[in-house]
Amino acid sequence: MPDSAPITPPAPSPVQERHPDLARLVEHFYGQARQDLLLGPIFADRVEDWPHHLRALTAFWAAQLRGRGSYRGTPLAAHRAMASRLSPAHFARWLELWDAATVQVMGPDDAMALQTKACRIASVLQAAVLAP
Repeated sequence: MPDSAPITPPAPSPVQERHPDLARLVEHFYGQARQDLLLGPIFADRVEDWPHHLRALTAFWAAQLRGRGSYRGTPLAAHRAMASRLSPAHFARWLELWDAATVQVMGPDDAMALQTKACRIASVLQAAVLAP
């Protein structure tokens, strides 16, 4: 079973303070993903610094939803590094959990926008990572 210890983040980063709704969404979603039987082991093996990961992903989603944020990561490279462990089922499960989390945490318009963006991103990542 994946490590399910609570995440005790340090003081919020500026992006988390500017986008508290997205910070709550990211924390909620990854709390669920870490417990998931399919996704949890992937995250347990890859993420060493959860507070940093949550800050980075809050910045990523702020940039995606609101066109502003300080995200500077390389999601394609990160996912390609896990290619041997990923399958279409992982992407489908990620989207299933993401959609549920957005509905639970965000308002309807933002939830729909985040779901649409996540679906596009997942399609691009899946095609690039799982391509023969």
